Amino acid sequence: MGVVTMASRARPELIRTLGEHIATVGRMPLLGTVAYRDPEADTHVPRTNSAQRLKALDGALTVAPALAEALTGAGGPVLLVDDLSDTGWTLAVAARLLRRAGAPGVFPLVLAVQG
Repeated sequence: MGVVTMASRARPELIRTLGEHIATVGRMPLLGTVAYRDPEADTHVPRTNSAQRLKALDGALTVAPALAEALTGAGGPVLLVDDLSDTGWTLAVAARLLRRAGAPGVFPLVLAVQG
């Protein structure tokens, strides 16, 4: 098992340090971060329908080669740490990318749920 963080535009330091602390306390490796391909692009869609939110996320997230390599050697599911879930689509897309990159399972941990 390992820890993966989501890139956060609003609270990057919070998510980075939280991921580090969880990894330390849980004695798990911190594997890396699911990042935005273009950190400056606005992928936030106000509470609209799922099709529009999913379209905004299409191709927006990426799993770096180093993270993909770490996932194949993780030996179990990963804990995906994020700061906020509004619609749940960002977590779903990130989890799918992690599974495709080799994670046998993904458990989301979100600090706040809005909506």
